[in-house]
Amino acid sequence: MEKFRKALVVAVIASLVLSVTMCKKSEGAATAGGRTAQGVREIVFWDMAWGPADTYPVTMQGLVDRFNSENAESIHVTMQNVPWDNFYQVFLTAVTSNAAPDVATGAFMQPIQYAEMGEGLPLDPIVEQWKKENNPILDDYSEILFNLYKYDGKYYGLPWNLDTRQILYRTDFFKQAGITKLPVNWAEFLDVCAQLKKTLPQDVFPFVFPGGGDYNGLQALITFLVQNDVGLTDVQGKPDFTNQKVTEVLQFINALYVNGYVPNGLPAYKATDAEKLFQAGKAVMYMQGMMDLKDFPEIDANAAVLPPMAGPSGTPKYYTWVNGIGAFSQTKDPQACYAFIKWLLENELPLWPQGQLTSIPARISFRSDPYFTNAWQKKQVSELALPTIVTVVYPSPSIYLPFSVIEGEAMPMISLVKACTQNPNYKAIQQEVQNIMLASWAEFDM
Repeated sequence: MEKFRKALVVAVIASLVLSVTMCKKSEGAATAGGRTAQGVREIVFWDMAWGPADTYPVTMQGLVDRFNSENAESIHVTMQNVPWDNFYQVFLTAVTSNAAPDVATGAFMQPIQYAEMGEGLPLDPIVEQWKKENNPILDDYSEILFNLYKYDGKYYGLPWNLDTRQILYRTDFFKQAGITKLPVNWAEFLDVCAQLKKTLPQDVFPFVFPGGGDYNGLQALITFLVQNDVGLTDVQGKPDFTNQKVTEVLQFINALYVNGYVPNGLPAYKATDAEKLFQAGKAVMYMQGMMDLKDFPEIDANAAVLPPMAGPSGTPKYYTWVNGIGAFSQTKDPQACYAFIKWLLENELPLWPQGQLTSIPARISFRSDPYFTNAWQKKQVSELALPTIVTVVYPSPSIYLPFSVIEGEAMPMISLVKACTQNPNYKAIQQEVQNIMLASWAEFDM
C-alpha cells in the first residue's frame, strides 16, 4: 500500500489550502475532541451538502441541536456543512494536517480510504452496543449494505443514505405503442424498443442514458453489468473485465445503438444531456438516479419505474451507491463520537421528509414513512428496485481500494463508448479495459 500512501501525500501537496472557514472552530468552542470552558466534551461533525440548501442543512442542524439538548451536561456537537466542490482536498488536507473532524459523512469510498491510511476510527463499539440492547435497528439494514464498510474485519463506516440507479419509463408512450407487458429481460426489452421506434415519431428515442460525456456513463455501464450477474471485478475484488458475461453486456449496448434505439450522439452524452431529452418528451425511457420532476407535471403524471431486468446470463436487479458515516482516529474522544453516531442513525428520519432528500434511507423501516409511500417514484424504487439491489462494487461484498481510481477516472466507461460502433471488437475492448485496471491494481500493490 506504500504507493497509495505516497500518492495521497502528493495529492495533499497539490491540493488547495483548506479554507479558513472550514478550519475555524465555532466561537468559544474547543478544538476537535476537546472540552469547552464548562467541561462539556466537544466534537466536530462535518456533513456534506446532501440535499436542498434551504431545507437539508437546517434539518441536520436541528437534529444536532436536539442531540446537544439531550446531552447538555456531557457532549456538544458542532456541525459544519461541507460543499462538494473540492471536498476530497478539503478532507485530505484536514486529515494530513492533524485537523480532521471527529465525525463526518462523505462519499462512497471515504471510510475505507481513511481506514487504509490508519486515520479511521472503528465503529464496532456501536454495533456491540446495539447487540447488547437487542436493538431492532440491527434488523433494519440489509446485510450487503451493513457489511459494506468492513475493513480488516472492523466497521469503519455505517450506511445511512442510498442513491439508487434505475430506469424510468413513460406509461403514456407505452400505451400509445400498444405495449401492455413490461420487459423482464434484455431480449424483451429490445422488442419493446423496436415497437416504440416503429410506432412513435422519429424524434422520440426509445431509450436514453449517459454515455461517455461524463462519469455517469460508468454508472450506466455498471447497471447493465449487474443485470447480467457480473461486475468490474470478481468476488475477490480482482479485475474481471474479460469475462464472457461482459461481452454479452457490450453486445446488448451495441444492439441498442446500431438499431437506433438510443440517440446517435449517446457516446458523448453527459447526464444532463440524457435528462433533458427525457424531460423534453423526446425519450421514452431514461436510466440514471432519482429524477426530480416537480417542474414537469405531464411527465410526472405519466412515468413509472421499470422493474429490474435480467441479462442473458443474469437475474433481475438494480444497484445502489451507499453513503456512510464514520469517524477519525485523530479524535480525542472516541466515546463521544460513538454516542453521537449511534444517536444520529437512530433518529435521522427527518432528514428525508423535512430535509427533502431525494435519496432512499438505508434503514428499511424508514421507507414506510408517508414521504416515501405517497410519492410514486420513491415508493416504486422501494418496492421494485430495492428488493433486488446490489452495491456498486458487486459481486465483491466489500469495497476494494482500487475502486477509488475507477470512481475517479471512470476508465471502464470507454468500453461503452467503443461498443457504440458498427462491428466492434469486443475482446480487444475488454482486454484494453482489463489492462488499464490491472495497472491501477498494481499501484496499490494488489
